[in-house]
Amino acid sequence: MVKKINHEQFGSLIKHYYQKNTNDGKKIPILAYGTFGVGKSAVVRQTAQEIATSKNKKFVEWNKINRTEKDLIAKNPSEYFILIDIRLSEFDSSDIKGLPDFKEQNSSIEWKIPFWATILENPQSDGILFFDEINLATPLVISSTYKILYDRVVNDSKINDNWLIMGCGNKDDDRAYTHELASPVRDRGGEVELTPPSSEKWIEWAIDKGIDARIIGFLSWKPSNLHSVNYEDNQKFTTERGWERLDALTKGVEDYTTLELVSGTAIGEGIAREYVSFCKIKDSISLDEILKNPNSLKQVKEISVKYFLTTALAENYKGKGKVTFENIMAISQVFDEMNNVEFVALLWRLCIKYNSAKFRKDFTEKDLNNSIRQKYAKYLMD
Repeated sequence: MVKKINHEQFGSLIKHYYQKNTNDGKKIPILAYGTFGVGKSAVVRQTAQEIATSKNKKFVEWNKINRTEKDLIAKNPSEYFILIDIRLSEFDSSDIKGLPDFKEQNSSIEWKIPFWATILENPQSDGILFFDEINLATPLVISSTYKILYDRVVNDSKINDNWLIMGCGNKDDDRAYTHELASPVRDRGGEVELTPPSSEKWIEWAIDKGIDARIIGFLSWKPSNLHSVNYEDNQKFTTERGWERLDALTKGVEDYTTLELVSGTAIGEGIAREYVSFCKIKDSISLDEILKNPNSLKQVKEISVKYFLTTALAENYKGKGKVTFENIMAISQVFDEMNNVEFVALLWRLCIKYNSAKFRKDFTEKDLNNSIRQKYAKYLMD
């Protein structure tokens, strides 16, 4: 049984493996497993960006640039930190191994290796070689990666010591038709299992990425819907990746017919119906009226409405929106009078996540004698 870690630990582990070398100067590879949709690739990408920044290098995703850009990087790779993402499930063995170069003047077989492999052998290049979906590939393709993991060689092309080699794959119980990695391969490096993120951690990430506030409010209300996979109910799986997909498809969409149609394709249909019903809450309340008369909040009984309103307040506070710090304190006072302590906490925490610097500055400078501020400060501002 491999060690289970969270997303933050996974990022730290990648950095640690990148920084450490064996006595002969080589980096030790690392393999990570986890259920689909939890963000394994996203952590690798984000960590690669952070390493690039720490080294004052330009971050490049090799798979997302054109050939002209690749040629320019190949001529001067020292300025870049490169992430090469190889989706092994889409590859044939020749895509890894290369093809024999049949030339009459050659007395022996020579191989034409992939262009990305020529970057790896350049002594000035630097980055992460990432084999994604490693155990979804065919056994023949997996075997083509053995020598890369073992000896850091693509055919006769040696990978320079700057590069970290790593792989990610699905768990055996994901019904993903995985192929078991050979024991010698697994023994060549470290192994971990990435656990799904907590809803609070995912919401923190979602706010940072600008995910639709409706999604954030809904998952604050029903965090168990962040990841819902049932192989028996014939529903589309609902995953962290699915919510990100839904954000891209419905950001700015207010028409409920379209919202329900698209949501049902991006996440599980049952959860999609709940989500659309949650989005419709905004038609039943007026944020402007609540701001003008915070005591009108006492007429709100439905928990879902309170979650929607709390998220809307925090989102509108983050920039130069219509919600001020004074509004936040007034609403907090009403929540406190209603014995809804959990919503005071949620509102403040969302304000901090949306704009930590602004909220902390307002909190320490404005209305210092506010009773609600004094009552909750020691619990929420540590």
